[in-house]
Amino acid sequence: MSSRNRLNIGNISVASFVRNCVGERVSGDTVIMTQQEEHLFLAIVDALGHGPQANSVAQQAAQFLKDHWKADVLQTMLGLHTALSGTIGAAAGLCVVDTLKREVHYAGVGNTVFRIVGSREARLISVDGIVGIHMHEPNVQNLKLNVSDVVLLYTDGVSDRFTVEQYPQIIYHSPAAVAHRVVERFGKTHDDATCMVMRFDR
Repeated sequence: MSSRNRLNIGNISVASFVRNCVGERVSGDTVIMTQQEEHLFLAIVDALGHGPQANSVAQQAAQFLKDHWKADVLQTMLGLHTALSGTIGAAAGLCVVDTLKREVHYAGVGNTVFRIVGSREARLISVDGIVGIHMHEPNVQNLKLNVSDVVLLYTDGVSDRFTVEQYPQIIYHSPAAVAHRVVERFGKTHDDATCMVMRFDR
């Protein structure tokens, strides 16, 4: 099974694709995309393992983030860490986009990836740890976005070794098409796989 989400705000388009681990009816991955004034909040969460227990933790994380996210991604991550205490834990990548300044603020813990492709290649780094169990305090990383940037956030169910040369249309396709194609082409069948894509419309 799989799920899709889309969000359009002004000249920004966001889409995601979540595919369950083969043999599972639910996913331990989830995505959050929401907006308040000029701030766009995007997050991917990958609960440890897969199946119903991981899905329960992912949904708990999603509810907390929808209700309590802040423009300060570090405070949001620390709050999520507390909220998931006592669970199997999760990896998470949290991102706040200032839509007016075209700036992104990112904090990640565990095997989540923030990557930019297009006219340039760039990555923001997630620290080691498990949200809800033990984590190093993440460094908030800030980046100015260009109109040509294609922003990818994905879980470790997607192979991190793929290159733009393997998918050259990535710089032209819509976020929905890119999210689906990345999971279908580079996703691992033995794990939940999730990709979220954002780009500024030209």
